[in-house]
Amino acid sequence: MMPLPRLSPAWVISETETGTNSAAEAFLSHLERRQWAVATPGPGEPISGLTPDLISIDFSSTSETVPGSFQSVVAEAQRREIPLLIRGPASLFVTCSEIFAIRPAPVLAENLFDWWGPERMDEELLRNTPETPVTDITVGSRWAMVETKNSVGLAAMPMLAGGAAGPSSEPDFKGLVGTPLRLLAAGLRQTAGTERTLACAAVNAGIQRLDGLSADDGLLSEPGREGGRTVIVGRFPELARKRPGAIVLEKNPGPDDLPSDAAPYVIPGADTLVVTASAWSNGSLAGLLRLASGCCVSLVGPGTPLSPSLYAYGIQRLAGFVVEDRETTRTVIARGDGVKAFKPFGRQVLLSAV
Repeated sequence: MMPLPRLSPAWVISETETGTNSAAEAFLSHLERRQWAVATPGPGEPISGLTPDLISIDFSSTSETVPGSFQSVVAEAQRREIPLLIRGPASLFVTCSEIFAIRPAPVLAENLFDWWGPERMDEELLRNTPETPVTDITVGSRWAMVETKNSVGLAAMPMLAGGAAGPSSEPDFKGLVGTPLRLLAAGLRQTAGTERTLACAAVNAGIQRLDGLSADDGLLSEPGREGGRTVIVGRFPELARKRPGAIVLEKNPGPDDLPSDAAPYVIPGADTLVVTASAWSNGSLAGLLRLASGCCVSLVGPGTPLSPSLYAYGIQRLAGFVVEDRETTRTVIARGDGVKAFKPFGRQVLLSAV
């Protein structure tokens, strides 16, 4: 089970110097709204209760020349390895670094989610998955389907997603019926495998369907972004027509593809990145997002989580699938068929921030 990566302390130059505090405040508000525990202790106050996910200290309006009264707070955050965010004027940076015996990383307020990291996206999705009981689970060789009374979630199985192979003997997945979605979604803390696939499907089943969905598979070029370099992770059908000239990365590359380990060489500097949702199932999505600074990123495929919370982590377009005929889709997945076979029994949809 993978722990969340440790974060170095961050320093955001006080936005009050430029007349606004909006970006940093929006970051903190998002975390609190999405079930992250943010502590904002005052001078000398202990960090009480359960371990928070983030400690935020704000010197933006402090009158202290040397804010040493926060020394114990910073020391406790370091001892307990709690992420620490300090906001304050540039004039206090060196003084605070010396008093607190730390070397904070300067971070622009608008880049705080880069510091927080796409590696925390899974944990956020997990925390916001409801406790709704699972009513059925279908596992085929290529796709998994998790159902509740009012929802359906899909995810690619490990061999299709390029993760570790599933178990050699067929486990009793039906024994998981009645399990709360959030408990099943805890498998997101695994790096790959069938447990993670079922967790992805559970998360998708727990996402409340939103207004604003358009009929789109997410593969056509975004208006106004034609002409730049496009990188696509995953070989989708009809790419030559839909994305002519795109660089395609594949785990098992064909004659027109590059191997997936070429990602660090072609994604940085790209204008557009299109990623198969299987990268989320196999645990490689966070690493791809780390490479994609400045890209317009689309996550595409039936396993895409249609949650606007992913916008904060650098994904602007979410192209997924809504199942409309459960019974037939269940049958198709159980016999090991893929997207082409169950595509007629639902609709492809797009949720976009751009």
